[in-house]
Amino acid sequence: MSNARHKLNAAAINGVLLVAGLIALLTQSWQIFIMLLILLLVTSTVSGSIRPWRTRK
Repeated sequence: MSNARHKLNAAAINGVLLVAGLIALLTQSWQIFIMLLILLLVTSTVSGSIRPWRTRK
């Protein structure tokens, strides 16, 4: 079942992949891609853009 939270998480993850991929493409480095991917996923999760768990009301 696809709900709004899943769609927002997918959009945020796609954005993270796009940004990390573009910067890695410019630098031509897989290490930069992996580092940025992890960094952006962690910061997006901490900031609340990606919500892996349900929040209680």
